[in-house]
Amino acid sequence: MRQREPVLAALASGVQVMGYTVERRLGSGGFGAVYLARCEGQAYALKLLDLARVGGRVEREVSILLQLSHPNVVGIHGFGKWPVVAPEFGVIIMEYVEGRQLDVWASEENPSARQVARVMLDVARALDGAHGAGVLHRDVKEANVMVRTSDGAAKLVDFGVGDYVGAPGLTVDVLPPGTPEYRSPEAWSFFRKNAQVLGAIYAPGPMDDLWALGVALYQLLTGRPPFGGDNFTLADIIIAQEVMPPRQVNERVPSALSDVCMSLLEKSPAARMPSARALCVALEDALRGADPSWDVPLCDAFGADTATTEGGRDSLDKWLEEPLHRPRRGKKLPQAVPAIGKEQAPPLEEQAPSPPRPQRASRILRGRGAAVLVGLLALVAVVMVWTWGTLRVAGAVPARQEVARSGSSSQAVQAPAPSPGKESTPVAVAAPAMLPEATTVKMEKTETPTPPKPTRKSASIMSRALVAVAACTGLACPGVQVRPPPPPEPCPDGAVAAMKDLDIGIGDRGHAVFSGVGGKVVSVRDGPVRMRLAGDWEDMPGNTVLSGELVVRDRVYGRLTWATPPKGRGFPVCLEVYEDGGGRGMPREGGDDSDSSARIFSSARVKAVSEFE
Repeated sequence: MRQREPVLAALASGVQVMGYTVERRLGSGGFGAVYLARCEGQAYALKLLDLARVGGRVEREVSILLQLSHPNVVGIHGFGKWPVVAPEFGVIIMEYVEGRQLDVWASEENPSARQVARVMLDVARALDGAHGAGVLHRDVKEANVMVRTSDGAAKLVDFGVGDYVGAPGLTVDVLPPGTPEYRSPEAWSFFRKNAQVLGAIYAPGPMDDLWALGVALYQLLTGRPPFGGDNFTLADIIIAQEVMPPRQVNERVPSALSDVCMSLLEKSPAARMPSARALCVALEDALRGADPSWDVPLCDAFGADTATTEGGRDSLDKWLEEPLHRPRRGKKLPQAVPAIGKEQAPPLEEQAPSPPRPQRASRILRGRGAAVLVGLLALVAVVMVWTWGTLRVAGAVPARQEVARSGSSSQAVQAPAPSPGKESTPVAVAAPAMLPEATTVKMEKTETPTPPKPTRKSASIMSRALVAVAACTGLACPGVQVRPPPPPEPCPDGAVAAMKDLDIGIGDRGHAVFSGVGGKVVSVRDGPVRMRLAGDWEDMPGNTVLSGELVVRDRVYGRLTWATPPKGRGFPVCLEVYEDGGGRGMPREGGDDSDSSARIFSSARVKAVSEFE
């Protein structure tokens, strides 16, 4: 009997789940989704987990939350399975924390050292309560800490991969589920030594949670991770590389708080902060000795002249000359695009020249802006001369000249194709933007060509060029606000083993297309998605349906977690969607700038991974 493919947790507003009325989705992942719901006017968070994919994780998470009753740990109000007749989801009814994730809070509020220390103290108290009850979180990071809007209190959430004494085992790999950047050196060392040892499983402890909290604290204090590296070097870097103290990276970090952070990031567990209780005491002592410098925002704020470059730096020069420059946080001020008008600036002869100051990034940008302006104006002049000469020749063409073939235009200068994932650069003269499936331009044939009018044509080209110049004079165009890719996430239970049974190794790639759609470019939305395997991939047959979720950002990211072959039962997989011949995620095509939908090519590569980045 063929196993029915599980339905993804995509509920519409107004749906009733176990007596709770769904309002909207708060977040989602490979195993399910979390919704805001109400019952008798009270707000709750409903976590729906796909029973076919999570295995015993529902009961495990419920067991953990029932053991914990702490003001800094999200509370549980009930649990069950839904629908009642044929259950497909495990439902955990939890306290609704109205607030922001810790990383979002830090980015928007630009907190001071005192604010960071108080939030960390809340999380340390939550870990102290959990460890005291024999519970490990195993995925401590900013995304799993909520800062409540009403009072700034922090709550530790999502014990979905947690563990407790006596819990049934779920881990089948060497390392338990978790986020690579937050794994401890001892976990990575165990993995390096036992990756090929059959049955070897790392047993995490409280020291792993404390290490992960140290990584989060470091990022809050400095705006950057303590360690950097790709999937192949990250483990070695965490094991061997010494981290620079936060105060050396950012002089606004108080020494006492920098020392607490470094004690959490000691390579040896024996030298590390001994317990969450000890961490609470250290933070309380540091706060008691805090002076007014603790109330200064840790990072620079955005100003009216702030360039919207990634990383918050004002220019490439500042990036190179000041590698430890504080990043920017807080609310971004809107940037005004200067209008082109008669009274915008006095004549050049009336402007007193200012001495150059290469140290100032804003002056550098203005200088570059002037260079760009001169270059664009020169380009306009060249185009005008070229067009005028071309049109003069066209006027003298004999009557027997053949008309350009269908699909071409002698006056279209094609804009350069943008690199994947990047916005295209405006050009002075460009063909009209077309979608990939755009129709061919038709040109009518005439017996006697009518000489064109150079004056009107030149004016049209000139106006288009001036629009480009006006829009970006002085590099004043507001930069694209980069929306980050989705956070890391573990694979479904058994996915790596299932792919291995099909001779699909980690890093292998297959070819897939989006199901139920036609055309070269398709429209997709945030949420559940299906793709179809285009041809056999090792022992996985062609036309296997791959189900998962899309996340629309500046690129469209896809995580596929379930495979349903044409014949036989479905099974878990862990596949990341890649651009065909490119990197992770799909580049957005023109025609849809929405935050929740996008246009992408209909075919892609799917890569087998051991966990979602």
